[in-house]
Amino acid sequence: MTMEKISSLTALYNHVIGLNNKHFPKSKLMPIPGGGELNKPKYMFVFINPTIRNISTNPEWNGIRAPFIGTKNIWRIFHKAGHFENNLMQEIEKRKSWDEPFAEKVYGFIKSKGFNFTNIVKWAGENADLPNREKIKLFLPTLIREIEIVKPQNIVTFGLIPYEALTLQKIRLEEYYQESMRMNKVIRTEVTIGRIQTNILPCYFPIGRGNPKRAVEILKLLK
Repeated sequence: MTMEKISSLTALYNHVIGLNNKHFPKSKLMPIPGGGELNKPKYMFVFINPTIRNISTNPEWNGIRAPFIGTKNIWRIFHKAGHFENNLMQEIEKRKSWDEPFAEKVYGFIKSKGFNFTNIVKWAGENADLPNREKIKLFLPTLIREIEIVKPQNIVTFGLIPYEALTLQKIRLEEYYQESMRMNKVIRTEVTIGRIQTNILPCYFPIGRGNPKRAVEILKLLK
């Protein structure tokens, strides 16, 4: 099936599984689709790629598959930024592992916020290494089709990789950050992605090699 004929997220995920099986036949991990609000979310947050730390990459996982299931750091970032409720964060901190109902509970909350989480690369890595150019090129059409189907009102890109891939433009995050802090608001750029118009705003990658502190400061400005 050509990308243009894919009209649902279920069909798109089946396409992703096909890509994963064809190009990474030795991979034992499941690719991860987006999750949260799937119809015109207020914000779609685009990360880079899932890793083995996400327990829904396990083929034996029977619950929803979505970014960051079973992890802690990204939820801490959204909590510090004021976008994640205290009780849910406390439960995440206490848990040694997630089960399927708890994953549903977390993503139910994400949906209630009008948020969508996804990755530019759906393939799951066994470590925290960034995906190479070939993987980005392979999965970028899938992300663009996902954006066309989901129709986010705004897209927040974490790190340079998704921003540059979607806009074909370079950006200096330091300059964007300083201007946002000076104006006390995020600066949105109207863009056309695939067949839809939306707004895009960059953010520091919030964990690992990124800049969690500045990511929180930018996320705090989202209304």
